[in-house]
Amino acid sequence: MIKNDLFFKILFAIELALLPLVVFAYLFLPLWAMGLIIAGVLLAKIWMELYKDRLSFTHTLISSIASVVVFTTLLILFINAGFVNQTLAIADIILIFFMNLFLVLLKNKNMPEFIEAVDYCYMLFEILTLISFIFLAYNNTVIVLIGLFTLLLTTVLSVGYKLYYFCRYTKFNSLFWRN
Repeated sequence: MIKNDLFFKILFAIELALLPLVVFAYLFLPLWAMGLIIAGVLLAKIWMELYKDRLSFTHTLISSIASVVVFTTLLILFINAGFVNQTLAIADIILIFFMNLFLVLLKNKNMPEFIEAVDYCYMLFEILTLISFIFLAYNNTVIVLIGLFTLLLTTVLSVGYKLYYFCRYTKFNSLFWRN
């Protein structure tokens, strides 16, 4: 387990270290080079998910931080480049933040199977959106908008339920509902 933990943390460092290279590639290199670096980010994310210990709070926290930082950086870059709609990207950034915040806050809580399935769909849509970002480097395609819209839908559903669960069944219950 210690070997997997070290490898997981190394993959986290690789994933975050590639982000400045994406910005550098956008500014100074051809767009296909940016696509290759985003592919490196994607591979690090996939390997992180494979080596992630689902029961470890540290792995959940590290994975959530990586998810928020990667999507925030890439979406801000693509907003400035004019590839992505600004309101859709900002809504995705906010919802991805709250999605990962609730993943960390409600780590040891039993959620309904439907919400756990939505969380796995979110992880899948994260990976598919990163794949669409690779193709965005080559040409402005509608696949990116579909990827961002699916992230928006899954995060709205999951964040909405988790916010309800957090308000209803945690120690903040007395602030919102009378017993």
